[in-house]
Amino acid sequence: MTRIHAVDLLKILIASCVVWAHAVLLGGHITPTNYLIGQGLVRNAVPCFALISGFLYFGTRAKGNTRRWLTVLTCAYLFWALVYLPIWLDGTMSMRALLGNLVFGPIHLWYMAALILAVGMLHAVLSFAPNEDAAHRWLKITAVAGILCGFSLQAVDFFSPLDLPLNAYRNGAFLEYPYAAIGYLIAAKLRREGLESLPRARTLWLIVAGLAVLRMGEALLSLQFAGLSPAAPPEFPPLAVGFIIALFLAVLRSPVPPMPPALGLVSMFIYFLHYLVLLVMLYLGLNQMWVMVPAGIVLPTVAALVLVRLLREPMLPRLLRNAFPSRHRW
Repeated sequence: MTRIHAVDLLKILIASCVVWAHAVLLGGHITPTNYLIGQGLVRNAVPCFALISGFLYFGTRAKGNTRRWLTVLTCAYLFWALVYLPIWLDGTMSMRALLGNLVFGPIHLWYMAALILAVGMLHAVLSFAPNEDAAHRWLKITAVAGILCGFSLQAVDFFSPLDLPLNAYRNGAFLEYPYAAIGYLIAAKLRREGLESLPRARTLWLIVAGLAVLRMGEALLSLQFAGLSPAAPPEFPPLAVGFIIALFLAVLRSPVPPMPPALGLVSMFIYFLHYLVLLVMLYLGLNQMWVMVPAGIVLPTVAALVLVRLLREPMLPRLLRNAFPSRHRW
């Protein structure tokens, strides 16, 4: 299948939502309005990223590039973990704690650590399945099981006296793998039946709007029940999963003109660099949302575009240019 440019725009939007969420948390802007927006809508950013990763992995696996993709993911994760080392490394940290941080991912890099595990699990399920039908059936079963396990562990942590660590349910197995599996299944369906097999974009956007209202209502219940705190009750799985799937399908069905290939790199740079930019803003005493959010989006975007320009220069090593291909297809 050819590249779907709307997905590039969705990745930019999701990365920007992550910037907004971290600006709220780091800048101490936890107001009722921000709580409702964050818990109702922005909370979907990471699962949606995972779904997109599973969707794109379909093409990666079809080309036999799973090992290369996992290697690139791992190297990128370790590189950025090293870049942020002065921020997350505690001088009193034991070797066990250090390894634990690397396994589950420090600060915002937990998403990358979880994604590596999720893609590895996806590859394992597909490799051990005897045929394609069985593989898809196993993906559906394990995705549902992962979502239910993650929801149950959150419920135990929130509603019972037991105090579970965040990584018990915010990890690759119970958060990212289920959505990556769903993304892979969507890609498989489109490969068989094409985009026209999906409902029309207008219908899907109406569903997204309805689910968004329900999600905001869920956030309002959380606000009234749990108070103004980032430690919110578990989401209703049908609403969370339904909203993310409907949003992604609506984006797929929306006609978008060709986008610059650099958008993929831009979304990556926003994700990797925004945390550092926000910390610099705070160090400079600029903790206003109208400063932090634009800076967290614009500065990494400029860095990505500068890199794209440099990668086109003939004096750069070929290996470096190949590390950031100008086009990717799934």
